[in-house]
Amino acid sequence: MTTEALYLFLSLMPAHLMDLSEDRVVLRAETREAHWVYNGERWCTMAPQIDANVRLDPAT
Repeated sequence: MTTEALYLFLSLMPAHLMDLSEDRVVLRAETREAHWVYNGERWCTMAPQIDANVRLDPAT
């Protein structure tokens, strides 16, 4: 997604739940963190990778 679209979405979230850096955004949600990374053109969610890791982790 574009930077503008991501920041519009994030403007709806409480600031204390966000960690922002130049190339990564982390939103601390109820069940787990939501991550977005900047690939040089767009912001991409890491949800598919994180969800797969959670499903494959025998400790969860």
